[in-house]
Amino acid sequence: MKKYITIAISDMVEASGNDYNKGFRKCKTEELAQKIEDALNEYDEKGYRVLSIMPIIQGQHVAISNDGGWANSTTEGVIITFIKKED
Repeated sequence: MKKYITIAISDMVEASGNDYNKGFRKCKTEELAQKIEDALNEYDEKGYRVLSIMPIIQGQHVAISNDGGWANSTTEGVIITFIKKED
């Protein structure tokens, strides 16, 4: 059994917006939370505990005008690292 296991849960974003801003992306938080819960339970049963959960952040430029511009960052997913439980 490996001492460490790392998994990635990614592509958890969806397009959102209105006629003014069609390029906005947001995290599918409920679906991401369920996938995290499923992974935690699966690896707990395999004899691992969580060492860390790191977000995968994607920045994007959203709008620019004569008055300036703005951008945002969207959580795209997570990287979870597990460590083998000590007996």
